[in-house]
Amino acid sequence: MILRTTLIWNTLKNFKASLLVFFCIIVLNACAEWLPEAHKLDLQQGNTVKLEQLEAISIGMTKTEVRKIMGSPMLSDPFHNQRWDYIYRFIPNKGFERKSLLTLYFEDDVLVKIDDSQYVEP
Repeated sequence: MILRTTLIWNTLKNFKASLLVFFCIIVLNACAEWLPEAHKLDLQQGNTVKLEQLEAISIGMTKTEVRKIMGSPMLSDPFHNQRWDYIYRFIPNKGFERKSLLTLYFEDDVLVKIDDSQYVEP
């Protein structure tokens, strides 16, 4: 009888402790809206291509001339080594994400096409 009472008492004690922990979690979760938001840094990834750089390149230039003006491409696919992608992505602390893509196509190391349809000046 004493063992049974002790077992019931311990079970009740564990239940009270679990209930207290659950209540504390609920209260802390409700207060989370009042806490200040953590500081986030602006995130910049890729190549920043300025409008002056884009205007400086022209069809007929060699890869070395383009590389002097634009810098190395963000993506240089070994399977498509005649295509260079200049990708830029900016995620601000607050506000909207901005993306920019500039693709250059080469034939025999000479620039033949500039695809700036998704280019946005940073």
